[in-house]
Amino acid sequence: METAARLGARVLTLKPYTPPAEIAALAAAERADAIIVRAAHVTDEVIGATPTLKVIVKHGIGVDTIDLASATRRRIPVLITHGANAQSVAEHAFGLMFAVMRRTAWLDSRMRAGHWDKATSFGHELFGRSLGIVGLGSIGSALVELVRPLRMHIRGYDPFFRGDIAGVEIVGDIDDLLRQSDIVSLHAPLTADNRNLIDARRLSLMKPGAVLINTARGGLVDHEALAAALSGGALSGAGIDCFPSEPPADNPLANLPNVVMTPHVGANTREAAERVGIRAIEQALDVIAGRRFDPRANVNPGYADTAA
Repeated sequence: METAARLGARVLTLKPYTPPAEIAALAAAERADAIIVRAAHVTDEVIGATPTLKVIVKHGIGVDTIDLASATRRRIPVLITHGANAQSVAEHAFGLMFAVMRRTAWLDSRMRAGHWDKATSFGHELFGRSLGIVGLGSIGSALVELVRPLRMHIRGYDPFFRGDIAGVEIVGDIDDLLRQSDIVSLHAPLTADNRNLIDARRLSLMKPGAVLINTARGGLVDHEALAAALSGGALSGAGIDCFPSEPPADNPLANLPNVVMTPHVGANTREAAERVGIRAIEQALDVIAGRRFDPRANVNPGYADTAA
């Protein structure tokens, strides 16, 4: 906020999950130049509410709650805070791996209920296991560096990745990655093409006793199918930080003891919040002032090619 104030910008804040109609009304009344969004839907109604809107910035990287087609049609760039929260999300995914493999949440609940399972509870090591990473952007790449000391066999799948990562076997077919991995960690954006990417068929391809980690977007996974796989013993566990609808209602995973759940907090560290917040403000101000911005942050680069 101090950065914006120094440059003469007026910043208004709204509560998380404010309905689009309320956002649209405020944007129209204030003749907003920029919208920075973290936990809300930026719909066509919101985008069309004010003709002065010049840029939409996601406070983070997931843009499935932003109407990209509407923004593109109106020649408005949509930017993400590229890489600013990558370390925090990667560390959370890493932590969920440990929590699932060592049954940390379940054991914690047992101790709070007065039990002492020292003689009967056994977890598993991560050392030497096979890790499949779906999505090799800044978060997936950060996870690679975190797991190196564990000497895991790392495979990566990303249809948009071009190049090599030391120590990572690049796999061209996600089904092959699922068949070969003890642990699968998802780090892909949610798009119309990959909704329910991990469905019942793909869950059936995973190794018996495998673990699924999702710190990306809930819509990547069919949660009903995942619950069935976990209940039936096809998978040994899952670490889930995001859900198809948030907050989740009637969550099929809620009562399963082999699932560790967190409320979409992978990026929620003090360090990442500062980096993301500053970058979001800077990017909005750059566009408003007509300055160049990092093209890697732009998720709708065709906005400039549309008719005025």
